[in-house]
Amino acid sequence: MSEPTAPPPEKTVERNGDRLHPLTPFVRGWGYFVVAAIAMANNESLRSNLELAGIGLVAVLIGGIALGALSWWFTKWQLTDDAIRLDSGFLFRRTRIIRFDRIQAIDVAQPFVARLFNMAELRMDVAGGSRSDGRLSYFSYEDAAKLRGTLLVRAKGEHAAEQAQTPQVESPPLLVVPTGRLLGATLLSSTVLGSLAGLIWLIVATTVLEFHVGLFAGAPLLLGVVQPIWKQVVGNHKFTLSETHDGLRTKRGLFDLQRQTVPPGRVQGLLITEPLVWRLLGWSRVDLDIAGVVGGGNGDGEEDRDGAQLLPVGERQEVAGVLARVLPGLDLSSIEMHRAPERAKWLRPIGWRYLSYGADDQFLVTTRGWVSRRTSIVLHHKTQSVRLQQGPLQRRLRLANVHVDTPTGPTDAVALHRDIHDAARLLEAQADRAREARRTASSPVPVHTQPNPPSPEGSSSSAASPAADSSDT
Repeated sequence: MSEPTAPPPEKTVERNGDRLHPLTPFVRGWGYFVVAAIAMANNESLRSNLELAGIGLVAVLIGGIALGALSWWFTKWQLTDDAIRLDSGFLFRRTRIIRFDRIQAIDVAQPFVARLFNMAELRMDVAGGSRSDGRLSYFSYEDAAKLRGTLLVRAKGEHAAEQAQTPQVESPPLLVVPTGRLLGATLLSSTVLGSLAGLIWLIVATTVLEFHVGLFAGAPLLLGVVQPIWKQVVGNHKFTLSETHDGLRTKRGLFDLQRQTVPPGRVQGLLITEPLVWRLLGWSRVDLDIAGVVGGGNGDGEEDRDGAQLLPVGERQEVAGVLARVLPGLDLSSIEMHRAPERAKWLRPIGWRYLSYGADDQFLVTTRGWVSRRTSIVLHHKTQSVRLQQGPLQRRLRLANVHVDTPTGPTDAVALHRDIHDAARLLEAQADRAREARRTASSPVPVHTQPNPPSPEGSSSSAASPAADSSDT
């Protein structure tokens, strides 16, 4: 009697994945065609032979479409049990796998050309990832919103699934920044004021004083005026802050419509910037350090840094209301601030009066700057490390700096030019406060972040918490 044969194993069906929107190659590559057209228009030989120029443009267009189609055809994405996978490249294959438990927030963005075709891209803030690792483009806007909801459910679990199934009523915006205030704040920034002063001097020197400075010298100054205006007024057009079940959400942009979510519990630090002229008008700017979130930059025309822009320019009451929602329990007026000793004026003759720090049971606050006031706020349980730094002149004056390190971002909490004994006490006290706060504070999901790199010279460190606690930030 023959033994019964075992049934053949079931064949595993591997899903190949889905492709992006068919117009993705055009939305991504239209700029290259425009650059080629401008380059050909500036070529004298091609301008005299329109037929040859037309053939060249057609060739560039066909070549771009062919390369874009190949890239689109070999780019596929799919959802697995614990991650989203993206395969791309037809010559050199590249695979990106983004685990759901590493996703901090997901936003839907619409660059200008994508908006014309009702398309959008997903921007996922991934813990430990770079700016481009979490981008997935392009989908139709409806598909992007649907995929965002699916990913949030996968990333946050059953509670998020229940919220996703519950109809959400769109709440009215908390505030909308007027375009006039954006324009006025940008024109009164130090970058624009300095560039305008340089342009006026250049015009007077060339026309009245007959100095042959050259027109090319005005190009960087003109850029210093135009670039901040474009970035702030156009980029932050109709800046709207609203509250959703995912956290505070910002929406901004005249051409490129950008949305960004501030997840609750992810705020690592906060920076309030008040340039001199803004302070006279009662204006300030608010930026956040958020684990895994990139973007932002300051409002004075400087380079973008990691972080989230919470308010490009707001009045004091608006700033106070926003702070109360982001950091419940924060009351800056109730925190006693300690000013730097008078001998610090040998290092900062004017600004020493504005160097101070203070702390309560939840936050550490530092201030500095008289031309542009910077107030940094750090939650104790988000402190990565505390270190003391002392330079040669500070040693002669018995002064030292105390740095409270947070994840890379705009917040830079430094108690500058403290008395050496006061600095040592602050070092130990902040380390104790951070250690105790980590034991009592709750964090929604463990996030691994890297602190700001310490200076290799003249610094010593005191651990804010045991290494085993680092997953809480």
